[in-house]
Amino acid sequence: MPVVVLDRRVVGGSVDTVRGDSEQGAYLLVQHLLELGHTRIAVLSGPINVSTAADRVAGYSRAMRAAGFDADHDLIYFGEFSLDSGYRLGQQILMLDPRPTAIFAANNLIAFGASRAIRAAGLRIPDDLSLVTIDDLPVSMLIDPFLTAAAQPAYEIGRRATELLLDRLANEGPAAPQELVLPIELIIRRSSGPPPA
Repeated sequence: MPVVVLDRRVVGGSVDTVRGDSEQGAYLLVQHLLELGHTRIAVLSGPINVSTAADRVAGYSRAMRAAGFDADHDLIYFGEFSLDSGYRLGQQILMLDPRPTAIFAANNLIAFGASRAIRAAGLRIPDDLSLVTIDDLPVSMLIDPFLTAAAQPAYEIGRRATELLLDRLANEGPAAPQELVLPIELIIRRSSGPPPA
C-alpha cells in the first residue's frame, strides 16, 4: 500500500517522506536569538523519540556551537507537541535560577502554552523573556501576530506529498523511496528582542 509520511522521518521504513527542514529552522531561530545577545536559551521540544523533536534540538545545538557556546543540556526539555506540555515546561523553565532569557519552542502549540506560563508569572514577552517557535499560523487566525517563527511551507508539503502518493498509485516515479526536505522561512516578529538589562 503506498504511504507518504509528512513532517517525520521513519527510521528503517521504506516509505516516501515530505517534511520541512526542521533542523535548519531551529538553527535560524537560535542564531537570531544569539544575534540579539541571548546566550541562555531554553528549548521546549516534543517527544524525544520523534524525529522532528530531535531535529529541532540538533539545530539548536548546532547554532550554539557555531556561535562558540556549548549547548546546555540542563536547558533542553522534552515533552509533547501540545499546549499543556508547553505550559508545564514553561513553568519549569521559569523556576530556574538564573532564568533563561529566551525560549525556543519546537512548535506553535508548545509556544502558546509557554506564553501562557510566562504571562501567568507576570512576565512580558519580549521585555522579560523572548519566545520563538517553529511553525506559524496564518495571520488571519491571529489577533496580534507577534511570534517570531520558522514557518514550514505547509501547503507545499501537502502538495508534494499528494503528488508522490498519486505517482505511487499510478506505479510511476522512482522505485526507491523519496525523501523531500523543503526549506523553512524565518519570520521575525515582536516576540524576540534583546535580553533584559
